[in-house]
Amino acid sequence: MENEQIVDALELLVKLWDVHGLNEFKSKNLSFAARGLDKFPGRIANLTEDELYAIPGVGKVVIQIVRDVAQTGTCPDLDAMMEQSPPGILDLLQVKGLGPKKVGLVWKELGITELDDLLASCESGQLEQLKGFGKSVTENVRTYILFLQENRKKLRINKAENLSNDLLRLLAPKFEKIAISGELARDCEVICSLVYVAQTTDIFGSQFLIEDIQGFQTDHQQSSPFTWRGHFEGHLIPIEIHFTDASQFDLMIYQWSAHPEHLGQVNSFKLKNVSSAEEVYSSQNLPYIVPAMREGLEEFRWSEKHAPGDLIELADLKGCVHNHSTYSDGKNTLLEMAEASRAMGLQYFGIADHSQYAAYAGGLKEEDVQRQHAEIDALNGQWTDFKILKGIEADILPDGSLDYNPRILASFDYVVASVHAQLVMDEERAMGRLIKAIENPYTSILGHPTGRLLLTRNGYLIDTSKILDACKANGVSIELNASPYRLDLDWRHIYEAMDKGVYVSINPDAHKIEGLKDMEYGVRVGRKGGLLKALTLNALPLNELKAFFAKA
Repeated sequence: MENEQIVDALELLVKLWDVHGLNEFKSKNLSFAARGLDKFPGRIANLTEDELYAIPGVGKVVIQIVRDVAQTGTCPDLDAMMEQSPPGILDLLQVKGLGPKKVGLVWKELGITELDDLLASCESGQLEQLKGFGKSVTENVRTYILFLQENRKKLRINKAENLSNDLLRLLAPKFEKIAISGELARDCEVICSLVYVAQTTDIFGSQFLIEDIQGFQTDHQQSSPFTWRGHFEGHLIPIEIHFTDASQFDLMIYQWSAHPEHLGQVNSFKLKNVSSAEEVYSSQNLPYIVPAMREGLEEFRWSEKHAPGDLIELADLKGCVHNHSTYSDGKNTLLEMAEASRAMGLQYFGIADHSQYAAYAGGLKEEDVQRQHAEIDALNGQWTDFKILKGIEADILPDGSLDYNPRILASFDYVVASVHAQLVMDEERAMGRLIKAIENPYTSILGHPTGRLLLTRNGYLIDTSKILDACKANGVSIELNASPYRLDLDWRHIYEAMDKGVYVSINPDAHKIEGLKDMEYGVRVGRKGGLLKALTLNALPLNELKAFFAKA
């Protein structure tokens, strides 16, 4: 049993206790323990009782829950609370602006246990009459429910990829070949459907082959002799599988992968005597477009000046400069994160823990900064082939200033400036806040520029063109945050960043060793927008990176 599953069980139990209005003191203690376990870098299931006791907040109750979840995958306390709670409560708990106690109030006072009923109560005005709500809270709840409903059948790229791998293991034995197509083949950050092309000599019998696989649920109305459509048990995302013979297999992959706007520019459906994507382009004297870029936007304009070989690749990255450690809210120590980066073949590692304003994330006070810098100096003395850079993720305050004085800011090799608090703002306020931060002489990188969390919250509105102009004028790089939860900067704006000559920094925003691997998602999504290796900040050798940070 992995740490995440144990912590998730504890956190859900706390939420359900709060929904039911149970022992508040016990709930707070359990929540504190869950945070302590979440930060533990090792495998919780392997800990002895004494080792568990050493974690802040952990007592007998928590230890028993950990043992139950680790050994059986279940928690009797959680199972009991789930039985006492209407199934729809879990959906209500996803709504931002409610919280467990308000969910409990909505349930007990209004009898609401389903999202549709909650939405109806917002629109009728019933919810705003409830104590603790009001017009503003009600409108925010309504907006978020609509957001959830719009996105409930979609998956982030990492989740879609994991599910797809499971499906392919089930499908592969049934067909001669099967290949990923659709949005996942184009490395879209959000996947609305899983699409595959299957090679077979028995097209008309293929439907039955899929129906025989446990878990696949056929949508008979949407399916046809040449295409299976449906879902997989436990998942809402639509699935479609197209059948073809060997002669058309590669061409079909291309046709079902490329965006319709791209296909319209290529006229690929009118082609004859071609069997692959390469032949599609060569037959029309068009430059080859890599799968990720087949979106029908600016790929052909981009190809007038660039070739696929100019695009960033994972192997081009020399390091990463937005990461966290146990100095703030990371799960691994500075040394552990650095050694993991070095083991990946990187030449440098930038630590950018949270700054002092982010108290909720253990942000570094001045004495913490000094202590971390001393450790970095000591560690750098141990290597000749690797370097730790002294960075910080400084909060952009509501007035656009950074949350350290110039003397402290000057002690860092670089500064990632990011917004974390007071995210609800109109475009004018957001632009004023960001531009001022970009113009700060100590700002090196603008972190996750819109603050979006994919399928969780939209980012604040910005004029990206003006932001890029400000970055170029002030020698600031813009971040492509590689976490699959963010992937922010949106890839659609990378074309303009390249046109303006703005460096893009691909950063995993890693809070644990495993998070370093998220750079792969950043590279894949960056390529969608035509990200050049020549303008990828962390593809620069160390000496050139330092020169950039020095704004030389």
